[in-house]
This record gives sequence, C-alpha cells and structure tokens, in this order.
Amino acid sequence: MAETIRGGFVLCLTYHLPNVSGLTMSAHQVARAVQARGHDVAVVAGRSPPDLPAREIVDGMEVTRVRAWGRLGKALIMPGYAAALWRAMRGRTFVNVHLPNMDAAIIALTTRLRGRRLIVSYISSMSKAGLGARVMRAVAAMSHLVAGALAERIVVTSADYAAQSTFCRIFRRKVVPAPLPIWLNLLPDETPREPGPRAASEAAPFRIGYVGRIARQKSLNVLLAAIPRLAERVGPHFTIDLIGPADAVIGENDWRGILAEAERSGGRVRHLGTLHGAALAAAYRDLDVMVLPSTDRLESFGLVQVEAMWRGVPCVASDMPGMRYPVEASGMGRLTPPGDSNALADAIADTLLQGPPHYASGPELERLFGVETACKPYLDLVGTPGPAK
Repeated sequence: MAETIRGGFVLCLTYHLPNVSGLTMSAHQVARAVQARGHDVAVVAGRSPPDLPAREIVDGMEVTRVRAWGRLGKALIMPGYAAALWRAMRGRTFVNVHLPNMDAAIIALTTRLRGRRLIVSYISSMSKAGLGARVMRAVAAMSHLVAGALAERIVVTSADYAAQSTFCRIFRRKVVPAPLPIWLNLLPDETPREPGPRAASEAAPFRIGYVGRIARQKSLNVLLAAIPRLAERVGPHFTIDLIGPADAVIGENDWRGILAEAERSGGRVRHLGTLHGAALAAAYRDLDVMVLPSTDRLESFGLVQVEAMWRGVPCVASDMPGMRYPVEASGMGRLTPPGDSNALADAIADTLLQGPPHYASGPELERLFGVETACKPYLDLVGTPGPAK
C-alpha cells in the first residue's frame, strides 16, 4: 500500500540540542517555524554526548539520535544515519539538511530514493585554518556537491555570503538568501536599553561583550590583543565579558589559552560561562557593545549580533562576507578589518564614546531579521500540509 503524504518535515543535523552553536539553534528555530505552520516535524542527529537518549520529544518534535562509532574532527561517524532517516521520512514530505555536514550526500541520496523533497541550508563554508581543516573541507566537498545537485532549494545566510561561496555560485539558480533565525527574541516584558553612549567609572565600567563558543574560529586572541590600545582610547574603566561554552566545545582546545589569559588579566577579562534564556538576555542588556572578532570564513552571520541589537546594544564585527551583514543592514555598529587588533580597539572605542551610526528600531529589526523574513524560503516551499496530489 502506498504511503499517504500529508506534509511533514525532517531536520537533519550532526549535532542537535543540547549542543550550543549558531547552526544548531537556528536550525531548531526553522523547524519550530515549520511546525507552527502545521507540519509534523522530526529531527535526526548524532547521539552526542553518548549518554543522551536515543529517542525523545523536544518541543513537540520527535528526535532520533544515531549512535556514533567515532569522530573525524568535528564530524561524527554514523553508519546508522541513513536507516534512521529512512524511518523518519515515513509520512513526511520535506527533508532539510544543514551544511557543513559530512553526511550530506547520504541524506540527499536517501531523500531521493524515498521520493521526498530536499532543502539544503548552506550555513557556512568550511574553514581553511590549518591542515586538518583543509583536509576535512576536501573530504566534505563531494558530499556537499551531491546534496546541492539533488536539492530543490538552497537557503544561504545572505547574498553577501553567497557571493564568496563556490558552492553557491555552482548552484546559484537554486540559492535563496535569508538570515539565520535568532534564538533569543525579546522576552515578555523585556525592553531594550536606552540608546546613546554613557560615561564610564570605576563603579560602572564599560561592558564589552562576546557571546559564542570559546573556539579558534572566533579569533578571541584579536580581541584580547586590543586591550592596550583600548585602554589608551577609553581609559582603564572597562571589562570584557566572554559568554559561552569552553571545555564542552567539541573538537576545540583553543579555550585553554583564552581562559588562561583571562585569568591573568586580574578581572578585566571574565568568562561567565554558558548562559540561557533570561540570564543571557540580562547579560546582553548589561553590555555597552557586542564584539564579533572572528577572522574565519566559517563564520557566516553571527546571529548573536542580532540578539544584542534587539536589546539596544550596538555591535562591532569583522568586515567579512556574511558576518558584516547585520551591521551593514541595520547601521547599528561598526566594521573592522579582520585580524587588526588596533583597528578593532578603535572601532570599539568609537562605538563606546560616540554610539553607532544608527540605532535600529524594533520594526526595522523585525523587517530585516524577524522570523517571517528568516524562515520565508522554507515556509514558501513547504506551504500548509495537506493530502498529496
């Protein structure tokens, strides 16, 4: 008996919650938006850490976690992934894989064999930083090309990022730009901070913040190297708050040196750990400026910039494809040459002392980065579930 397909959506990832990364959290937000449209949503991901349940319901979604036999860099080796995906596709029409993903070809071929429709989310190019990263990039390239060839639509974080991507140029007729959906919208009764610069003091120092994984690709060494120049510009009254996971970051060791340097700073640089929900929202509002200093092409958007902007906090980001888009589109911050610590210090100082060129309003940010904008390419394609024709 043939299956009756009434819509439905399968999200394919290497890592799902409780993993903390922009890719994981934005992918989950896409799935929630599709679910809100009335689709039944399933998630297939790796079982990492291995003590997570093999199956559970998360936000009303059926999550299947596939046992990993090992790890190649950050990629999990999961021989059982195709079988788990095949089962998850029963009664569901659409499959969405987020790249980078070493299993992209397996996912795409399984989707085609099952007669389903594939949506690729091209979150970022792979890093070229280091020999290991270049090897992984070469290994993943063919898998990504198979997925691109079989995809019905490819959603990329911005036209700016797509322009520098060989993958997106190859499949340009399928590419639709849309920002990453943010994870932490304004909470009930939460209001943005008052716009405009303020004076700093010993009792109320400037608060400079970074939110994200303590990982090599984030180039936090550039931010820490900016401290002497920053002190010349704004005086001694400032702190740098690093918010995000460190030792729990898969495949990373850079955090050790960063946290050691923070320890040596005498309290000027503080690691506040991983924050969620109301605690993270409060940490954002306490900031005078948010900084994203990454120099790695793996960084394609930086959704933490938008989370900060929602709370009235301007941003300073590296002038790189994709990463610069939130600041360019909103005007709510400054861009700085990648890897130049003195230029970064000057951009932070100018933002602290003068404010950003523009403070974006809530309606402006909603138009640029709201869930309807971010999820439109997916929702337009999946539509409202109903009987197959």
